[in-house]
Amino acid sequence: MKLHVDRIKKMYAVNAEAIKNIYSYSLPGIYDQKLSRAFEQWKAEAINVSTLQEGDKVIVFCCGSGNDFPHILNKIGEKGKILGVDFSSQMLNLARQKIVQGGWSNVELIEADVTKFKNIPNTPFDAGVCTLGMSIIPEYQKAYHNLLAHVKSGGEIIIGDIQLIAGWRLFLNSRIIYRAKEFGGSYKGHQNSRQIFAMMEKQLSHIRKQHFYNNAYVYCVGRKR
Repeated sequence: MKLHVDRIKKMYAVNAEAIKNIYSYSLPGIYDQKLSRAFEQWKAEAINVSTLQEGDKVIVFCCGSGNDFPHILNKIGEKGKILGVDFSSQMLNLARQKIVQGGWSNVELIEADVTKFKNIPNTPFDAGVCTLGMSIIPEYQKAYHNLLAHVKSGGEIIIGDIQLIAGWRLFLNSRIIYRAKEFGGSYKGHQNSRQIFAMMEKQLSHIRKQHFYNNAYVYCVGRKR
């Protein structure tokens, strides 16, 4: 078993250059078609259990093609605002198409590395969102803490991602990693997800957490102290 796990770790390590290539060349244009519809339901559930309300300002890290936007807009309405941040101009082009089609005048996009992005000072957001993003970032802790830094005290952090399965379902990890590899998934990345959720439970208050897909996909919602 240990040799099998070591082989998985070696084959599927987080690789920043590979992630960049995947989201610049391989996936744009087919991303929405290939992503399981189940993720849409899980994204919606995470937003629905949040305390987002009309007029809130929300920052979305790793916004990609903008799949989180409709669920957020259902809560914050036309008076709210979304700022989407992603490193891939190609994925942001997909998001722009959704913005035009939806007529969303209150959604802004910025191309930037979420580990380094700095917003205008003294303009904290009411909530920070990141789904299916943290697990493909080598410097995931920087990204997580940067997301927190952009949210006001008492605001919410909403993160959903794939994590490694523990316990008797451990044997399913190799299958999940294999299926997620196309999207930048890796053993190390999904291991990092568990660390992020642990940090959220330790650092935030009013935690709401839900597991799906044999505990492989988790969303966690918490309030910044």
